[in-house]
Amino acid sequence: MTHTRNILILGIILVGILSFSLVWKMIEAPISGEVISGEVISEELQGLELDIFVPEKYQRVQAGETLQFQISMTNIQEAGRHDIQLDYYIKKNEIMIMHRRELKAVETQASFFSSIPVPEDTLPGIYNIEVEINEEKNAIATFYVKSSDLGQIRVYLIILTMAILVIGGLISWQLYRLSKK
Repeated sequence: MTHTRNILILGIILVGILSFSLVWKMIEAPISGEVISGEVISEELQGLELDIFVPEKYQRVQAGETLQFQISMTNIQEAGRHDIQLDYYIKKNEIMIMHRRELKAVETQASFFSSIPVPEDTLPGIYNIEVEINEEKNAIATFYVKSSDLGQIRVYLIILTMAILVIGGLISWQLYRLSKK
């Protein structure tokens, strides 16, 4: 009987561990009130000023969605039309996740919205959107990638299935042992 009790205690511990991992997965996402910095790094190069801003609506996107952001450019020193190559990068810890290139014409100033897709396999967390002009000047803003609902449900179902299998296996083994006695 002591052996049976030990097996049941082990089963309860396993269910506890699985439950803890499920709860941990749920609280891993940031609290909805958490502030994500939209701080912009802006530099000046040959009279051209670049700013990037991620609107609040797009500061939290799911993997697989498109990130929208606003770019403002001002050419203070030179007049006339300039063709500018814009490179957009999604980065985490200086590791590039996604890249897109665009060509724009700017006279004295320009302000426009642009976008870049967030890859579906992007893990949840805080990322940077970096805009680079002519491979010389850049501006950076931050945004948060939240896990996809479907992926999260899949993880929960796998954990629940494993818990049921472990408990079912322990109960079956215990019944088998009791029937042998």
